[in-house]
Order: sequence, then C-alpha cells, then structure tokens
Amino acid sequence: MIRFTTPFVRAMGFCLAVSGLDMEALAEPDQAPTLVELAGSYEYAGDRAKDERLESSTRIPESLSITLQGDEVTFKMDDHTVKVPKDGSSAATTTEFGETADLSFDIETATLLQSVAKTGGKKTNAFRFNEAGQLVMQVRVTNSKLAAPVVFSARYAK
Repeated sequence: MIRFTTPFVRAMGFCLAVSGLDMEALAEPDQAPTLVELAGSYEYAGDRAKDERLESSTRIPESLSITLQGDEVTFKMDDHTVKVPKDGSSAATTTEFGETADLSFDIETATLLQSVAKTGGKKTNAFRFNEAGQLVMQVRVTNSKLAAPVVFSARYAK
C-alpha cells in the first residue's frame, strides 16, 4: 500500500480526488475537453468502499467545480479554491496545507500543473470525460522522494 507521509504529497492533496483502485480509461490527448465543456459543478462518483484505503493519507473531495470567469479559471475542491490565469501563465497560490505552490492550466490539454516550491515536486491533473459522461481527473505526482511517480484517478458526476 502506498503511504503519503512527506509534506509534498500531503500538500498536493488540495486537488486530489483519488480512486486508486478504480482507474478509468481517458480520452486521447487530442480529445481534451474545452474550458467551456469543463465548466460546471461535480460530485464525487467513486466507490468509497474501494477508496477507503487511500482516505487515511489523501483527502478525497466530495465536490469539484471549475469556473471560467473573464481571464481566470477557478478550481474549487470542497472548501479550497485556487485561481489560475486562462492564458496558461502560472500563479502563486497556497495549498490547503499551507505550502507555497505555482499553478498553471494548459487549455489545450485540459491539464492543471502544480509545482510546490519547498520540495520541488509536481502534480499534474488531466481532466477528461469518460463514456458515461463523468469527469475523470487523472492525477500524476512526481518527486525525487518517491520511488516512482504516483498515478491515480477519480470520477465526478455533474
């Protein structure tokens, strides 16, 4: 079982909605949804019984919303909100664990990238829709303190 004990991985938790035992097939990169398609409010649609093993080390948000307003994209996971410029440039933010992070969003690939300054680690969230119309967020965490990248996904229903 993977244990998330370093501050970096816990800090990455603000955008983690995990379903490590229930991976979803994602669309090809050229089928990334547009911001207009992503915009909306979503409720967690994973299986809590399966996800319980990860719950002790990673918070699984019950809700996720993505809002496009002017030149900003807002991501809200439960009560934690982060805003990034729509143009893909990075913005400084604070994770729910108080770590300083740089955040950017790539519109072309529907990917949110977070870099935590203190640890040099990165977390990438790629958003896609599955065949059932659920939003799937695939998360990839890399850090020199990890033996290998950690990859998992979560499903959300609109």
